Amino acid sequence: MEQNDPHRLIRAKQVAEMTGLSVSTFYAQIRRGVFPKPLQTGPNTVAWRYSDIVGWINSLQEVAR
Repeated sequence: MEQNDPHRLIRAKQVAEMTGLSVSTFYAQIRRGVFPKPLQTGPNTVAWRYSDIVGWINSLQEVAR
């Protein structure tokens, strides 16, 4: 699978690197319903679709300075 394949799954550390958010911050946003939910990939493992995270980033509004 290619690095930018929209179907690939990424782990929390990679999500944090892509978004600039800490893991605890994006989990809080998941609880508030404003961040993509992870997929259960194992008994104690979750991952996010790369495309869901890119979509979330693209949905952010630019802030005027």
